[in-house]
Amino acid sequence: MLTTEGCRDRQRRFLERLDGTLGAGAWDTVVIHRPEHLLYLANFYPLPNSLNLQSSNFLLLEPTGAATLFTDNWLDPGELSAADEVITTEWYTCQCEAENRAILVADAVRQRLEKLRTRKACAELGHLPHQVASSVETWLEIELILRTMREIKDADELGAIRRGVRTAEAMHAASRGILRPGMTELELYGQLLAHGVLAAGTPFVMMCDLASGPRAAQGGGAPTSRKIQNGELVILDFFPYVEGYRGDIANTLVAGGKPTQEQEDHFGLVHAALKAAEGLLEPGVPVSEVHRAMDATIRDPRLFPGLGGKRELGHHAGHAIGLCHPEAPELVPKSDRVLAEGMVVTLEPGFYGAPTGGVRLEHNYLVTQNGAEQLSHHKLGLA
Repeated sequence: MLTTEGCRDRQRRFLERLDGTLGAGAWDTVVIHRPEHLLYLANFYPLPNSLNLQSSNFLLLEPTGAATLFTDNWLDPGELSAADEVITTEWYTCQCEAENRAILVADAVRQRLEKLRTRKACAELGHLPHQVASSVETWLEIELILRTMREIKDADELGAIRRGVRTAEAMHAASRGILRPGMTELELYGQLLAHGVLAAGTPFVMMCDLASGPRAAQGGGAPTSRKIQNGELVILDFFPYVEGYRGDIANTLVAGGKPTQEQEDHFGLVHAALKAAEGLLEPGVPVSEVHRAMDATIRDPRLFPGLGGKRELGHHAGHAIGLCHPEAPELVPKSDRVLAEGMVVTLEPGFYGAPTGGVRLEHNYLVTQNGAEQLSHHKLGLA
């Protein structure tokens, strides 16, 4: 989880940026409603397998720095660490019929805004319920300010990301012993997920590309009931959200463990593209250069000249990781962004279209003053 100190510091820096962008005195109250930002600023995170996942929650920030969390009675307020006050609305006690928990919590927020005589409020406007919005005369958008803040990771965020990476690494470590021809993609997914849950030590949101054979040749996708055939390539791209933050790492295996020379060449080309981009992960480097280096490597006719298929990078070179997908900056050709110290990015070259599938590899990196610190250390290889 994040720390109280980290969340309090982010609250302070956010309010400073707000004043710097809008002007001191230009706003009365901030209303935070996106689940990602409730975690980012208040360490509020309902577990994904609990009934609290269906709750509706808000964080109010005042110019004084006071932070108030609004939730319902199915959350233990003792779990919270970065709010001065918790307003709990009772929606279901198992004694009377349940009420609409979202409406009740939103009404409590409305009452507080009216009590504060809020005339100008700030919010992520695309996520603001009408019941709250209708109580204030003027609303100001803050989504971009928060998204920009999130690009540079704090120490407690790095700890959370590393936990996501370790979880994904555990699934990759188990994959070679579990994958066998004849099993379905879903069977493979289910068995790998068990290893991930034990490694994480908590339930988490398991997102992934897990695709075999022709599905891998098309670039991946979620696991299906398709049976994996002997000799096919299987893309294993795991991006678990562990307590809200994600790791995102990939490898490709061959079912049966005996890759052909063509498959080895596919792997070699993608691995070369990864290494070409890896050497550019420094502050000040344009993200378009990272993409260009990766794409140029795949297109280079001198590398593995016998390979068929369309020689190009078919998607982005990578992206930042953290609370959402994709975090900015995206490593794409049409971008004027540059890398900065404190960003966490993933590199994920892929080459697809072979009769037996496609290859994708991926590592995560922290951009530091002296270059890149590789955060993931899973084994890359077809067997």
